[in-house]
Amino acid sequence: MNEHELIELLNELVALPAESEWVEFKMNKGSVTDEVIGEYISAMSNGATIKNKPFGYLIWGVENGTHEIKGTNFRFSQAKHGGNQELELFLRLNLYPKINFEIYEFVYQSFPVTLLRIPAAKAEPTNFQKKPYIRIGSNKTDLRNFPELMRIIYNSQEDWSAKIIENATINDLDTDAIRVARTKYKELNTTKSFYTQIDCWDDVQFLDKAKITINSKITNTAILLLGREEATHYLLPSVAEITWKLDTEEKGYEHFATPFLLNTTKVMQRIRNLKYKFFPDNELLATTVDKYDTRSILEALHNCIAHQDYSLNSRIIVTEQIDKLLFENAGNFYEGSPDDYSIGTKTPTKYRNQWLATAMVNIG
Repeated sequence: MNEHELIELLNELVALPAESEWVEFKMNKGSVTDEVIGEYISAMSNGATIKNKPFGYLIWGVENGTHEIKGTNFRFSQAKHGGNQELELFLRLNLYPKINFEIYEFVYQSFPVTLLRIPAAKAEPTNFQKKPYIRIGSNKTDLRNFPELMRIIYNSQEDWSAKIIENATINDLDTDAIRVARTKYKELNTTKSFYTQIDCWDDVQFLDKAKITINSKITNTAILLLGREEATHYLLPSVAEITWKLDTEEKGYEHFATPFLLNTTKVMQRIRNLKYKFFPDNELLATTVDKYDTRSILEALHNCIAHQDYSLNSRIIVTEQIDKLLFENAGNFYEGSPDDYSIGTKTPTKYRNQWLATAMVNIG
């Protein structure tokens, strides 16, 4: 947010009749401990969800009773916890699930203001030090004492991947990516009654049929899978980027943007997948194999794309080391634990990005 946007936002917030479940005003840090700040972040995040707001706000420099902007001497960016640890790091380490709260320090008519913009909780309450908070009236309290509010949060899951981008059009999609998607979609539907009609569909109709767009409107999924690189600004502050990083005796990196449908193959091609020769037992002839199985690389990379928590505004990273590949994406494990899946007995009942996962299946 730029300074003009911050000033407009502050004017809107101080115009509210009173503090609420999702807005808290402070003057200076005073007797407010670091732990209390963490509790307020939890409370504002949970309160925003309950009040159907995208963000909660914790603001220093505004007098509570009058909502008069008087400025603050509290600088979040300079604050320490326990004398040496950054306050921001302390708070982020103790919040779960991880939320990407943003810190803004700016001047309003010569008065310094510190503002935290806190994302609303999604699918589960935001906890601080393993405890969820909520503001009830003027009091901050344990959310677990209010099961009806807990239920609202647990039922609040929003599919980021299905969000419609109102200003985007089909011209923001890559024509080569659309062509490949159509080919893959056709290959997967040879037994369907509509197979012979696929070639007659225009691109708008095809994208709806493949569940990439919704009622001809461009979704976040459409930009991720098929979007032109210059169209990724529609997703901001979310990041649509895969980074290949070489971490061996040689060093290197390269960033790959959208369309992911085409560029995951380019990422794979950057990996130095050398061929190895070995001699099986009881055979006279050598066997040559790739160091890594191509299908396994793409499976891991595609899973990173499908299950990334894009609200954390992070890129996907593929690190190539001498003896292994590391795949990293943002977000906690969505349902269950990794061990549940490693033994092959767990089938997930839901996905973080259901629309995206469905579209990826539909185009192979």
